[in-house]
Amino acid sequence: MHVYDILKKPVLSEKTEYLREKSNIYVFEISKRANKPMVKMAIKEIFNVVPRKVNIVNLPAKEKRNKYGIGLTQGKKKAYVYLDKKDKIVLYEGV
Repeated sequence: MHVYDILKKPVLSEKTEYLREKSNIYVFEISKRANKPMVKMAIKEIFNVVPRKVNIVNLPAKEKRNKYGIGLTQGKKKAYVYLDKKDKIVLYEGV
């Protein structure tokens, strides 16, 4: 699996911004088949920083109602990447 297949996209929300500012924790949506060593390797290769710790969360599919009945959303997998205080990842260029 290629490193860009492991990390799909960063999760940008109010909660993740707070985690990033206070604790230097970054959240990424990852592939369903990825594990902790794969995520560590991908972060190291893409952003040139060594993660201190990685936690992975599996989010199950949810039921959503539409005009045809009840369907399911796709489940997700997220990785919480803990960095040292001196390290930083630039996810986007703010204005």
